[in-house]
Amino acid sequence: MKTEELLHKALDISPPWNIVRVREDLGKQQIDVWIARQTGKSWFFGNKSAAIPEDREMAWRHVNLGGCRCVVHAVPNNDSPPLPWVGEPGMPFTHGMSRMIAAMMRDGIKLQSICAILDITVADLWKFKHTLDSGKAGLSGGNAPNVAIPEASSSSNVPDPDSPIWEKLLDGSVNIDIRLLGLKFLLTKLREQMRVITDPEVRLLKAYELQRYFARYEQTLGHELAQLSKL
Repeated sequence: MKTEELLHKALDISPPWNIVRVREDLGKQQIDVWIARQTGKSWFFGNKSAAIPEDREMAWRHVNLGGCRCVVHAVPNNDSPPLPWVGEPGMPFTHGMSRMIAAMMRDGIKLQSICAILDITVADLWKFKHTLDSGKAGLSGGNAPNVAIPEASSSSNVPDPDSPIWEKLLDGSVNIDIRLLGLKFLLTKLREQMRVITDPEVRLLKAYELQRYFARYEQTLGHELAQLSKL
């Protein structure tokens, strides 16, 4: 199989989209790929009839190819569901990379570890997280990423991550008496974020964050958990 065919398969690119240019910078362990809509009848790698308008071209970090960073250059589009190899204007990552990062965040992986695992910058990750927290970006519209739901201990009193109680706490429809100061601060922050977040997957991400806090500090949250068990 030729290199261009491998790239089309690896990036899940199909007509009318076409790779029109590739730049390999092995010194930086990075592959840059330019993708454009095919305008002619034929469809093959490097076809000159497919071009990216320079004034509209944007670049996003995509899922790594092997041990190399992958940067996709293309024009934002309104395809539904969103194409995995393109991103939103002003965002640092493609939809595919965004969903991978969100799945890792939902699993409770620390931000510093995500940066190390995916070889992304702290600045880009914080920008991505801020846009989610402020309701300016979402994750819905594509295939949901596989998320490893934490296994609850048989003796745990903490509700499962997918329990509706977490979103009720976050949207304020349920209130409990809180004694732990750290939980008060966290819940206040998450409730402020939930007021502007409309994307269901990002809201679920926040519910998982709150559940992890209860699971981590279960031994000191007996008063709060006793109230949850009655709801």
